[in-house]
Amino acid sequence: MAFKENLKSELDYKNVKVKELAAETGISRRTIDQYLASAAKMPSAENAVKIAKVLGVSVEYLVNG
Repeated sequence: MAFKENLKSELDYKNVKVKELAAETGISRRTIDQYLASAAKMPSAENAVKIAKVLGVSVEYLVNG
């Protein structure tokens, strides 16, 4: 799976809304929406770490599954 699918999966599993993730990470909702879009872009290392920390998973898991 790609970052996009792993992020969607974790958000669903942990019942976290994009709005909540944005507030907790300090990353804009628009940027997170771009990570989840069909033509998803990869986050910067800094943002990937923030997202992983809030979701309680490793960056490696988000990137590789």
